[in-house]
Amino acid sequence: MFDHPIPGVLETIAEERLDLRLATELDHDSLLSERGVATTIDAVAEFAAFAREAGAVSLRVVATAAIRSARNRAELLARTHAELGLAIEILDGAEEAELAAVGALHGLPIRSGVIVDVGGGSTEVARVIAGTIVGAWSFPLGALGASAEWLTADPPTRKQVKAMRRMIAATLATNAPSRLDGGEELIATGGSARTLARLAQRQTGYPLSRPHGYSLDRTTLRDVNAFLMAHTAAERCDIDGVRTGRADSIVGGAVILDELMRHLGAGRLTIAAGGLREGVAMRAFGEPVPQPRLVRAASVEALLRHHQAWGEEEMEARASLADSLAPDLIDDPFSDTLEAARLAAMLRVIGERSGAPGAGASTVEALLTQDLAGFDHAMLARIIAILHFSDGDRDAASPFLELLPASEKRLLRRCGVLLS
Repeated sequence: MFDHPIPGVLETIAEERLDLRLATELDHDSLLSERGVATTIDAVAEFAAFAREAGAVSLRVVATAAIRSARNRAELLARTHAELGLAIEILDGAEEAELAAVGALHGLPIRSGVIVDVGGGSTEVARVIAGTIVGAWSFPLGALGASAEWLTADPPTRKQVKAMRRMIAATLATNAPSRLDGGEELIATGGSARTLARLAQRQTGYPLSRPHGYSLDRTTLRDVNAFLMAHTAAERCDIDGVRTGRADSIVGGAVILDELMRHLGAGRLTIAAGGLREGVAMRAFGEPVPQPRLVRAASVEALLRHHQAWGEEEMEARASLADSLAPDLIDDPFSDTLEAARLAAMLRVIGERSGAPGAGASTVEALLTQDLAGFDHAMLARIIAILHFSDGDRDAASPFLELLPASEKRLLRRCGVLLS
């Protein structure tokens, strides 16, 4: 990653992922196995080489729950420094919770609520009010660790799941944030949450396929988990949307999220693609969480540059075109619909330059390949509907209008017609 010209906005230029599953490498005495130590050092070496090849000039290596709880972590740190010349910073639970919250907020237009990050060895929770973190908690409730301890049958039995729920409820009752207040939202980051969102989208025929920004209600979460519980871990590996490395822990991750929703009184949660990684990067740059509109503008600029469709004069002209709609259609200069019209006008150049018939549809295709930071699904749906309407395609716009209030439909259609 590198810092974007807009202060506080991050842009991902290269990324890689490895499933180390270090929680499974800890024995009953909290000793990290030799294989776990060697695997970690190899992973750090691989990521360091990857980052340097991508142009990184400085590296920051952080470790979380599994290494935090390992009694022989000093050995790992010493070997990593000796063999690679890199220092590993071990985050405590509160730091991890805060950084995950910063990263999640960077990617979503949410400023007050509770952010939860379900990892393999622990779960971190932070409360945010008006963009400021006011509390942070860490619990030994990891999807991998809890599944291995409580869900020993394959597939797990209902009795085991009930016992795990009682354990989670008792843990949360001792020290956890209070129920959500009015106006607060629940945000979830981490692999378990994203996997559950993907499965819910497939099962419900949801028109957007990206987890980021998706709002998952508790009933759907429970339905998805009931479906997963009906299969063995090996069978879950064959389910579209479930990665092999998560097949044995996804049920446990879903139970943790469900119990957190019950504890907080949350009827739904919103999925964030960003999390600890983005939080670490932002703290490294010393930047605050920027306003969502700035993040969205930066995301659109990055997408346009990727498609070699960015020109400042042209973009200003297109934004002015959308602004010219305001006197006739939109009274509020800060309207979400006006912002969507401005962004749709800027993005449509991608489809126009592709030469494909239907510039709006071609732009939508490019748009849906990206997890754009700063966008929730409502804003994406507005932009996509406008782009389809700009092609005169009401049928293509229809599924996305279903995600929005009925009062917006006519206005979005008029915006699309005027942008065509």
